[in-house]
Amino acid sequence: MNIFLRTSALKKFSLFLLIAPLIFLTACSTTSDDNTGDAAVEDRTGGGVGEEGYEGQTGGYNDSAMSDGTAVNGQSYSGDPISDPDSPLSVRTIYFEYDSITINSEGQSALNAHAEYLSLNPNKTMIIEGHTDERGTRDYNLSLGERRSRAVADFLTASGVSGQQIEVRSYGEENPVALDHNESAWQLNRRVELLY
Repeated sequence: MNIFLRTSALKKFSLFLLIAPLIFLTACSTTSDDNTGDAAVEDRTGGGVGEEGYEGQTGGYNDSAMSDGTAVNGQSYSGDPISDPDSPLSVRTIYFEYDSITINSEGQSALNAHAEYLSLNPNKTMIIEGHTDERGTRDYNLSLGERRSRAVADFLTASGVSGQQIEVRSYGEENPVALDHNESAWQLNRRVELLY
């Protein structure tokens, strides 16, 4: 029993020796009342040289957090962040490859920003419009446009957006943005548009 007490006391003393410096450092830390320093702000717009775009980080697209003129990226912005041209939310068109519904990495980055915004603002709704190029039959293109819209809607709901906030539409080839009959025009027409 005497050995047990010594072992127990030794363990407690060893634990104290490990914790004491942490308590001392915590107790000795000070906070500065000097407000002249600049706070570090994480740039999420991808506007810097060599930076990649928004990758789904959290905490930034709540209406109330930015509608009071709070500085964003060193500049004052007043209003809804979906109206800010420097926001990742300004990307409202997702492009697709020929006859595909696969969302590329650039589209996924943009959709991550929209998913976060919609999750933080459950009163906001989005219309997702699917479009195609002119190749294929009218019925096939309406179906392809809907599948593209559904792929985007599925991505958003998998990211936490309520299905009540999303409406899916397809226009197929009916509303082209480029009227030429070549690959560069077709690339612009193979898209999904995000409308608030």
